[in-house]
Amino acid sequence: MLKTIFGSIVLLAIVIGTGVAIGLLKVRMMSAPPPDNPERPEIVRFAKPAQVSIRQRSTTVGTILAPRSVQLRTEVVGTVSDVSFESGQVVQENQLLLKLDTSVEEAQLAGAEAVQKIAESTFKRNQKAADARAISELELEQATALLTQAKADVLRINAIIRKKTLRAPFLAKAGLFDIQKGQYLPEGTQITMLQGIDDYVHIDFMMPQQVADEVHVGDEITLAVEPQSLLATIIAIDSQSDRTTRNLSARAKLSNPPAMLQPNDSVRVELDFGPSTEAVTISASGLRRSPEGAFVYVVTPDPKDTSKLRVHPQTVIPGKTIGQNVSILNGLTPDQTIVTEGSFKLRDKVWVVEPELDDKAGKVQP
Repeated sequence: MLKTIFGSIVLLAIVIGTGVAIGLLKVRMMSAPPPDNPERPEIVRFAKPAQVSIRQRSTTVGTILAPRSVQLRTEVVGTVSDVSFESGQVVQENQLLLKLDTSVEEAQLAGAEAVQKIAESTFKRNQKAADARAISELELEQATALLTQAKADVLRINAIIRKKTLRAPFLAKAGLFDIQKGQYLPEGTQITMLQGIDDYVHIDFMMPQQVADEVHVGDEITLAVEPQSLLATIIAIDSQSDRTTRNLSARAKLSNPPAMLQPNDSVRVELDFGPSTEAVTISASGLRRSPEGAFVYVVTPDPKDTSKLRVHPQTVIPGKTIGQNVSILNGLTPDQTIVTEGSFKLRDKVWVVEPELDDKAGKVQP
């Protein structure tokens, strides 16, 4: 019995001693100084801003227009006797497109031409007789009037036939239509739209009043047509502003347009105006934005260790985008160095280095 009690006491003492030892070890570990955690630099690229001269830029929406376009309509009533083109077809100048039934007019024309021949023959005989003083001057005038009237009847009937024969006025692309042979068409029926095919197109756009004051005929605009930018020249400016919006209309000419541009397409128009101002440009990837505004990371030597470079954010006022770069209107000078790649992973006072080029392997090494 005593041996059992003694064994239990010894076991309890061992358990308590072990717990106390573990607790002391934890306290010592918590109170011990943390292990060394050396600072590691962030690998980025940096460069100095480039100084440029820029102008203010306005962006608006323009509409593509064909230099020549016409809405094909009937001038007179009639029944369709021939349709000589198809929807979307490119038609040549003076090509026959549609003809209305002219059988009645052709019969009238044959009669009018016969009357004209008789009138011409009568006029010639009377003219010879008048020269011989065989008839009076009044009879010659009557023969002249009859001939003139006969010629006028022939011209009138030919004009009606031409109005019933629709031809392409210029090289153009036809729009969609649904006109069938034998269909009766009232006067003024719309057939289709003909959009002229030329080596240039027009772009109509609106300018705010303050922009229009600085824009003149001959100035260039930029059309943002993915994946490229096209230059067009302003050829005309409207004589008055819109009474509601106070905007002024202008027209530009784009030579050799890409095939993707169709009449009535909309394009983004970028227009530079006003005097040039000095600014700097940086890579667009180096510009950061936050709720407080736009900023860049400026690289400066560490005051405690000049061998190290550190960054700090600097507020800037960005301007227009120029290709892969963005202009900075205020807040940055050409002699400062900023981070151009890798700025997304930075924060204030971070140590930065540029990657080193391994000449042997031809690879960038940290």
